[in-house]
Amino acid sequence: MVSNLAARLEELGGADIADALEELPVRSFLVDRDGTIRWQNDAARSGAGDLAGRNWFDVFPESQTKDAETVLARILCSGEPAEITLDVREPGGRAVPREVSAAPLREGGAVIGLFGVSVPARKPAAGHRVEAKPPLTRRQLEILQLLAEGKSTTQIADELVLSRTTVRNHVAHVLANLGVHTRVQAIVAASRAGLIALG
Repeated sequence: MVSNLAARLEELGGADIADALEELPVRSFLVDRDGTIRWQNDAARSGAGDLAGRNWFDVFPESQTKDAETVLARILCSGEPAEITLDVREPGGRAVPREVSAAPLREGGAVIGLFGVSVPARKPAAGHRVEAKPPLTRRQLEILQLLAEGKSTTQIADELVLSRTTVRNHVAHVLANLGVHTRVQAIVAASRAGLIALG
């Protein structure tokens, strides 16, 4: 049974989730629509420094700014959560790979920013070989490009005169072929590989 968070917190006497997030040992942060970091918890301040008021893109090396912009734009435009591995600048300037998970923050139905957490990136087991993935078909590339433009499954189906099920199947194959788990990861991976153009 899915529980309503607000109702469960009310049952606990109006528990303060802000205090819990502050004490969470995982780096947590809020970013507004303009990409400004509005809040970090203790773990984020301890690990990355006090970045409140700075631009979220300053946290990443210049080579990954475009990927970070893609993630933010995708969340703001589609209202869908995203997961991606990005290098994050630590105090002292060293870049460390971290897995970033972010979800949209809404007010009155509009996405006004994102809430995210980051954890150290998992390293492949010793001896693990990454196998080359088969290339994407022309149709898969077409669908991937439309995803990058922020189009929904229904919009893609209408534009390409396909069923929504067919589009979802193509998306599933794209994710598998690129070795990723989410649409945002697919867009970023395809952009890095030069398979699609980001506007």
